[in-house]
Amino acid sequence: MFIIMHCSAQIVDVHFEGAGATSYSAWSNVNAFNYAGYGSFPGNAPWPAPIAATEGSTTASLNRIAGSPTGGGPFLASESIYFGNFAQTPNALGGTLRIFDDAPMFNLKTLVFQIQIGEATGFDFHQPTGMPQISLNNAPYAAATFTNLVNRFQNGVFPSPTTGQDEPVYVNTWAFQWNVASNALDTLAIDFSAVTHAQVYAMRMDGTSVLQSAPVIPEPSVFALLVIAAAGAAGHIIRNRKR
Repeated sequence: MFIIMHCSAQIVDVHFEGAGATSYSAWSNVNAFNYAGYGSFPGNAPWPAPIAATEGSTTASLNRIAGSPTGGGPFLASESIYFGNFAQTPNALGGTLRIFDDAPMFNLKTLVFQIQIGEATGFDFHQPTGMPQISLNNAPYAAATFTNLVNRFQNGVFPSPTTGQDEPVYVNTWAFQWNVASNALDTLAIDFSAVTHAQVYAMRMDGTSVLQSAPVIPEPSVFALLVIAAAGAAGHIIRNRKR
């Protein structure tokens, strides 16, 4: 198994062990320029229709399931899916999105879902229940078998009410892996909830017919993440100096 990094979206190509069948669906450039009518700030309006995958199998689609209970919700902004809200409250529920596939690949054994998501006030997914979970054939939702932070870079700072200091805000790429027991799948759904002011930039779902007993995408070392974060911070400082 080896991986190739897409620098623009920080999503990695997945190469599974074994010689089984594979399939993927990906969403990139899902923004207001490419999809009209998907709301505006703060995001109170429902989406007019699900958004089919922009790459790979288009039987999978992305849809808005719920907005924020305090108003606003996910809408398509200029560069991302933005979870809008007027308030600036840490870890406030910003809404829920769902990836749904009514024709999953035959004999699916392992599924890997990657998502690049920008934090707001120190959070990306709403805690403690917003991390991606999967439902197969309308069964109860289940957490991932393996969860890894693939990559991150700093994207500014925020005034922390906890420390009283400016704390870093990151754009994170997460990988979630499920090992699937069922041989016959009719439907597959992945739900996740982000905090208010979080942003989703890209997503990808990869499947294989060969069971992967270990994490397909290894978690980078702490040192590697520190290097990535430092590089992002340096770039942020350089851009500010240029401005």
